[in-house]
Amino acid sequence: MSILRRLWTLRRDRPLFVSLAVLTIGTLLVWLLVDFYLPGPNAPGRGISLGYGFNDFSAYTGALERWSDGGPLYMQQEDGGYHGEYLYPPITVLLFYPFSTMGGFTTGAIIFGAVSIILLWFGLEAVARTLGYQLRLFERFGLGLALFSFQPTIRNFRWAQTATLLAGLLCFAFYFQERAEATESLYGDGILDERTRVAYRYASGVFTTLGSAFKLFVAPSGAHLLRDRRRFVGAIVTAGVLLVASVAVFGVDTHRTYLDVLMWGKGWGSTRPPAIWDRYAAYRPLHAFGSTALYLKLLGIAGVIGLTWAARTDDSVSARHTTFALGVAVVPLVAPQADSHDLVLMLLPAVIMIAHELDRPDGYAWLPVLSVLLFHLHRYGLEVIILPPDWLPARGFVQQHAPWFQPGMWASLLLVGLIAVRVAEHGRLPPALRGVRERLF
Repeated sequence: MSILRRLWTLRRDRPLFVSLAVLTIGTLLVWLLVDFYLPGPNAPGRGISLGYGFNDFSAYTGALERWSDGGPLYMQQEDGGYHGEYLYPPITVLLFYPFSTMGGFTTGAIIFGAVSIILLWFGLEAVARTLGYQLRLFERFGLGLALFSFQPTIRNFRWAQTATLLAGLLCFAFYFQERAEATESLYGDGILDERTRVAYRYASGVFTTLGSAFKLFVAPSGAHLLRDRRRFVGAIVTAGVLLVASVAVFGVDTHRTYLDVLMWGKGWGSTRPPAIWDRYAAYRPLHAFGSTALYLKLLGIAGVIGLTWAARTDDSVSARHTTFALGVAVVPLVAPQADSHDLVLMLLPAVIMIAHELDRPDGYAWLPVLSVLLFHLHRYGLEVIILPPDWLPARGFVQQHAPWFQPGMWASLLLVGLIAVRVAEHGRLPPALRGVRERLF
């Protein structure tokens, strides 16, 4: 069934969901035009729209040039940090080599960004197909436009960041997971044999590892690996191959330096006040909890592992979908420090949960839709809460308590909370805790 047809059939039964879906889709489809008229970073007064600087691409090409000339891959600054330098694992720098040779800096950066968006575009379409939605041609083009207009995607493209690429890889990890559970070809051209389904399981693990190879804090996205031995083996073998290849190409000393980069951590754990946040990039969902935030993040990671382990023996489609969604959705929330461009990862769990909640008569499909809208508005919301305009009611109170008004924070909490509840419904808890779950659900 196409997306628009499904919305039309649900207009009476789920008016809140349909209204939010139309609002969110409409906002994304027109946002490039809105963004065109927003003041840029060099405009007098307050800049809102992000310019096309492709700043991070210079870190990629700079690292490649130094390494090609026999120099260090990681360049330490005079203050001992690595600000503005290459921060990813050594082997990943090879991905940027072909883009660095494509007709100059700007051309290479644009092609890299375009490839990342196209990968995510195809990945989300593949996810939708496995969930039972076959997009029409105009819906596919609408999806592409909406993706490019989504604010975290805009930042990834204009800053040459990698989160869009990683989101696309994780989409295919989910796609292969679902193909491994099918018995017929998705395109109706035959029956899937057992060997093909096993290959899909391994492929899901491979793409999960690739999806976290650049940013190690994306590793919680592998929570679903605990449910299937072959997916787990595919992920571990891929990680081992990447590590061996990386050491063989770049040597041990480069990897020792990379450990120093990880220890430096780009200011991880920083509690800088909102007034000096980078409003183009900031996403600090647990800032309001101060030093306790680190323990909450560790508790969150432990919670994901616990929920996944408790639900691992449930072979239902619901348990499989929600477990995968939980691992990805929790990434920005528990990362040592994520930025607003990392919120593009949340599109995948949101899509999974929309389909899941629509299949439930008591579902809350409007919650993931609202989360997507809030993720899109997060950067613009920061502009209002950190530098509140004169017309904003209680502007002093809002500015003083800005961390509590972050749109992205509430979007994350709503989405992760919904998914965690759904995974918990499939968990096998100790007898002492089963009564508690029965009272809650």
